[in-house]
This record gives sequence, C-alpha cells and structure tokens, in this order.
Amino acid sequence: MSSHRDPNLTSAIRNRRSPLRRFLDQHFGDVRALQADYRDRASTLLVPGGPADPAAIGAAFDFGVRFALDADYVPEIAYYGFAGLPPCLDAIAQVVEVAQQTSPTSAESVSACWALALTTSVYREGGVPPDSPLVPLLRTQRFTADTLLRLASPDARRQLQKLAAIAGERLLPELLPPYNLGPTFAASRLMPADADLIAGGLLLDLKTRLGRRDPRTHARIDRLPRTDIYQLVAYALFDRTDDHRIDAIGIYSARYGSLVRWPLTDALATLAGEPVDLPAARDAVWRLLSA
Repeated sequence: MSSHRDPNLTSAIRNRRSPLRRFLDQHFGDVRALQADYRDRASTLLVPGGPADPAAIGAAFDFGVRFALDADYVPEIAYYGFAGLPPCLDAIAQVVEVAQQTSPTSAESVSACWALALTTSVYREGGVPPDSPLVPLLRTQRFTADTLLRLASPDARRQLQKLAAIAGERLLPELLPPYNLGPTFAASRLMPADADLIAGGLLLDLKTRLGRRDPRTHARIDRLPRTDIYQLVAYALFDRTDDHRIDAIGIYSARYGSLVRWPLTDALATLAGEPVDLPAARDAVWRLLSA
C-alpha cells in the first residue's frame, strides 16, 4: 500500500495501515512518558464549548493567533476554494483587512476569523459543504464582506473572544520571533502537510478540543492523543533540509490555556527509547514517501 493513497499527513497518521503510521509506531511509538508529562502539566477547562461548530472554532482560533503575531498576515488558503470568482475573492480580501486591522479579542476580529475558517473549509473539503452557511450566500449572490462578517453566531464569538483573551496572556508572550505561520516542509511536496506555526524554533500545534469527561467527576480533562504526538514528530521529520531550524515541539491547548513544549532531541529520544539520528530519520521518511 503506497503512502500516496493518503491525501495528506493527517490522514496518513490516522490510518494505522499507512506506511508512515507504521514507521512512526515502529520508531517513535513509546508515547507514554510524553503523555504522562502532558497530563501532569494540564490545567482545568477555562472555555466551555457550545453549539458553534468545533472545527470552525479551531480554524478561526488558529487564524486569530496568526493575525495577533503578524498583523500583515495574509491567509492565502482562505482564497484557494474561490479561484476564478473575482467577486468572492474581493469579499474575502475585505474580511482579511478587518482581521488585520482590529484587536484579536474584538468581535470584529473573531467574526472575520470565523468567516475565513468557513472559506478555508471550501478548499480543504474540495467544495462547499452542503450544510455550510456559505451555500445560501453563493446561491443568492450575497457573498459579500458584510454578509460573511455576520455569519459568526453569538456563541462562536463568545468562545473565540475568550480563547483569544487567554492566548493573549498565556501563549503570545511565550512565542519568540521569527514567526513562520502555516509552514510547509521539504517533504510536503511528497505528502501535503502544513503546520500551525513555528516561533523561534518551536514547532507548535494549536488545539481547541474540549477533552473527554472524567467518568468519576464528570469534569473535562485534557489529554494528549498519540496522533497529536505523531503529527508533531512527522512535521519535524518532514523538514528534511532543516529549513526551519526546529529545536522544540509543543502543544497549546487553547481551552485550557496550557502550553506544553519539549526540546526536539529529548522528545524524539523519549519516544524512540534511545538517541535519534535526526538527519537519518528524515532521510528514512523521505525514502518512504518517495517509494
């Protein structure tokens, strides 16, 4: 089975039969120590969920962090699904300007990021999902910046504003330049893969999951799935030519306001049970994806 049957890195990691997933299981499968360390440093839930689409919340929060780090950031991926439709592209550009020019915690900013999350989903899903709020706007030719900015529900705005405020206190001050927002890697041309961000050598994944309920206390608890660890490891291994100078990996759990990071060499050695020759591991993944 070729790794190329998986459309992207995330899919390959979730597919236990994919060559890449088998490689990670074989060479970096001892995840228990990192999971225990993450669990020991976990916080309590600060931002409960609600009726707003959790996937859109995650994508919108991601955009909000990027705009907070770089007010000139342009999310090109938000345009891709509307190539050849100039009126739509113009509307999206106006939404981007709102996100660039407003405070990350403002209603205007989170509404803009919500709209960009929806337009991005058109590209990621290969078309406009039938249940997308974009459908009636496109059908009635009301796809404008004004209508896009009105799509975020009160609950979506509530969650995103709280998440942005907490990130402003607990995440952003910890991130050092240079910032690489939405980075891709040398091996991304063999298997599509783009990370959330790299800041000062820290490869960081942003998560907005609620976490499962503790069966005894019924409280939400934050845990680190194996697939999240593999995602970070794979990104680091995809950087075959060391273009990004990654020296640490980490997770920011936005609903818990928790930033957990590890030196890359230490994390790889812990997962492998022995020191890891990083260039050799990167070459092995390159050969695997090239097969």
